[in-house]
Order: sequence, then C-alpha cells, then structure tokens
Amino acid sequence: MKNRTLRNLTLCFAVCLLIFSVTVAAVDLEDIFDEFEHKSDTVYTMVDGDGTVIMRTARRIHPGDEYINSDNNYYRVIAVEEGQATAQLVERVVLAAPGGSADEGWFARAERLLRNAIPVQRGGQARKIAIYNSHGAESYIKGDGTESKDPGGGIIDVGNSLAQSLEQKGIEVVRSEEPHTPHDAGAYQRSRRTAEEALKQGPDAMVDVHRDAVPEGEYLAEVQGQQRVQIQLVVGRQNQNMANNREFAEGLKKVADEKYPGLIKGIFLARGSYNQDMSPRATLIEVGSHTNDKGQAEESVDLFADVLSIYLYGTDEGGEFAGGPTTPGGPGGTALRAFLWLILVSIIAVAAYLMISTGGIEEMKQKLRQFKNKEFMNFLGAPSDKSEQDSSEETKEEQDDSGPEGS
Repeated sequence: MKNRTLRNLTLCFAVCLLIFSVTVAAVDLEDIFDEFEHKSDTVYTMVDGDGTVIMRTARRIHPGDEYINSDNNYYRVIAVEEGQATAQLVERVVLAAPGGSADEGWFARAERLLRNAIPVQRGGQARKIAIYNSHGAESYIKGDGTESKDPGGGIIDVGNSLAQSLEQKGIEVVRSEEPHTPHDAGAYQRSRRTAEEALKQGPDAMVDVHRDAVPEGEYLAEVQGQQRVQIQLVVGRQNQNMANNREFAEGLKKVADEKYPGLIKGIFLARGSYNQDMSPRATLIEVGSHTNDKGQAEESVDLFADVLSIYLYGTDEGGEFAGGPTTPGGPGGTALRAFLWLILVSIIAVAAYLMISTGGIEEMKQKLRQFKNKEFMNFLGAPSDKSEQDSSEETKEEQDDSGPEGS
C-alpha cells in the first residue's frame, strides 16, 4: 500500500514538473520581469562605442534592443553588462510619415497609394482614443510626495490630463482609471483585459501612460522656449504588430519634431510586448520620471494630445493625414493588402499563361501589342489602325461616286 502511494505521489510530481517545464518554455520569464514597475534604484545606461551616453532608463535593456534618439540616430544594442548597454550606430533614419516611409518597397507604396485614393468614410463615427495605465501606482515625488501610491498614483492624473486635452479637441476618449495593482508579473495581464474592453468600442489608437525612474535631468529639455518634461515612446519588439506600432511611433515623433521640437525624447524598441500585439496603433509613453514635476508632466501630455490629434485626424488646414484611420494591419488594411496580392497573383498567372501559349517572350510581346492596338483600343471605343484605313477607303469611294455634285 505504501509503495503504491509513493508511486502515485511520484507520478503526480512528475506531471507537475512536466507542466511547469512546458510553461517556462512557452513564456520567457525575463519578459515578465521586464514589465515590472520601474524601480528608482535600478538605472540602465545606453552608450555608444566611445562611451558617450545615448540615454538612461529604468526599463531593462537587452541585446537586440534598438533606440531612435531625438536627432533620429538609430542605434542597436550589441552587449549589456552590469547595467551598461553598448550600442552601435546603425544609421540616421528618415522617420515614417503618416503616408509611409522614405524607403518603403514598391508593394507597400502601391498599397499606400491605393489606400489614399479611397476616401475615408467614417459614417459619422466619433474620433476615439483609448487611454489606460498598466502601472497605475507610479507617481511623481514633486506633486505626489512619493514615487509610488497604491492603489492609484500621479500617473493616473497625467492620463486624465491627456484625456481632457483630447476631449477639448472634440475627440472621444475611452478612459480607464483602473490602477492594475499590485505591480507584479500580472500587471500587464490585468491591463490586457482593460485594453480588450476598450477595443470593443473601436478606438483609433491606444495609449498606455507611464513614467520612468531616472534622474530628473534625463527627461528635461527646452520646448518652445520653456523647460519641459519630455516624453519617450516605447515599442514592444515581440509582437506581430511591431512594424505598425513602430510606424505609429515614428509618425508621432515626426509630427512632434515639426510642431514641438524636443518634446519627444526618443523611441525605445524594447524587448517585450506591452499588449501592443492587440492593435497596430498602440503605444506606451513614458512621461518624464518620478523625479520630475507632475504639473510639468501634465503640461507635456497636453502638447502630446495635439500631436496625437494631428497624426490621426490631420489639421484644419490640411484635412486628414493619409493613412488614418485606415492603416495597414488595422481595420480595412488587411482586406486592402489581400486585394493587392490578388491583383499581383492575377498578373503573374496571365503572364505565365501567355508565355506557355505563345512559346516565348518575343511572341508574347507581339500578342500584347496586337491586343493593345486592336482589342483593347476597340474596347475603349478608339478605332484600330485597320478600321481607320477601311473607313478612309470607304470615304474616298463615296467621294468618287458622288462626282461634281458632291463637291
């Protein structure tokens, strides 16, 4: 009896161990820990090959992470050791505008041109943006008296300021003040449920509002002649919407660089997902640090609301930007891409058929020329060369038959 009980316990332990092993294999624990609340006692520094500081953040840095700084220099992290990340300069990038990037491929360009040629019909649908806080206890020492308040801290107020500024522009805001505490490994999973509920209302974009945890000066810059708190955009590298999320972030920075130079500190393409797999227009923003003044942070998100509005809905003078609210990967974008692929496949199939039926490239070209000069022109209502010649001969015969009376 004892042996049987021991065997059963051993079997149960083995099954539990197997389940645990599979779970660990499916979920990278480091990714979970990366999404903890920023701690002020842990600061990562990114430097270039000469040791010049590129940026500092309390968000964990990994090899392979990328960063676009305020001057649009694009860096990639190649090594991390004891809190210092070494990055190499890849290139100076041209930020992706709402209409597309400068180095987009021909297919992406065709997709964008076709998308822009189709007027955006919103059918009276309200302009709508979702705002939430995955780490709602984050606070500002200057304004809150502490860097963290449970259940809800100063970052909730900053999110509310962003919402109010958007509403003043006539934009509907889907706002959640849920703090998603405690700040453990489940914070982003809890905020994911909030994001899911917000998505049911069809927002054009989702913004997760955070603050960093680094020295005060890291997020201070002169904007419009005043010292202001900067905003950093964070894009999760490990989600299927990463390309669209990056394009969204680059477009926001491009607008901000033109209207409020210095407001956007940079774009951090970090390891993790941050729930951005849920939408092609999702972004995480770091509004200053716990050492910055909360009032100044609220002023900065007021400017950021203007940036969001311009990017998504355009200016009064220029109308809507190309690309919004219908984007690649967003509502309508997938169907458009499928339609373009269908056209491309059809062209290839026709070309292959002509090659096989005519026996060679030259013969195929001849067939196409004949089609263009005859069938296609007739289809458009234009006379072919032969019909023009026949018509001319008939006119001449009629004139000969009519004689002097016809003159």
